[in-house]
Amino acid sequence: MVDIELNLQFQTPHPELTEPLLYQWVRTTVHEIAAIYQEANQAVPFQKIALTLRFCDETEGRALNQQFRHKDYATNVLTFEYGIDATGTLSSDIIICIPVLIQEAKEQKKPFLHHAAHLCIHGVLHALGYDHLDDEEAEEMESLEIDILHTMDIPNPYH
Repeated sequence: MVDIELNLQFQTPHPELTEPLLYQWVRTTVHEIAAIYQEANQAVPFQKIALTLRFCDETEGRALNQQFRHKDYATNVLTFEYGIDATGTLSSDIIICIPVLIQEAKEQKKPFLHHAAHLCIHGVLHALGYDHLDDEEAEEMESLEIDILHTMDIPNPYH
């Protein structure tokens, strides 16, 4: 079992995003990935996860995206992964922009919490080293997202 330390920051709060729900999404994602290592008879490369999950407004989201990705717009989720330290602790910051999350959920005709769970899982997968820089990586990451969301009774977000 992987120990999870979750620091929640609400620069922009939303009443549906509760600590127990967010912790459940993070815990489920981490445990599903740990199980993949175990099923492959591989050692899980981390013993502890230290995540900060921050919810921000559009101004902060835009500033962070500009500073770190050189893109002048607020994006839905940004993940800053810091690697695994000598104690086996994987550290990462995940920033989710609430206005973008709300707008995308409306545009995609998805419940707010379904899209929020998807973005949280997406961010955690980035923290765990997954990416979508090419088609093969994107397919693997999307498949993991779909499978993890399925365990939470949330439909495939790509339909």
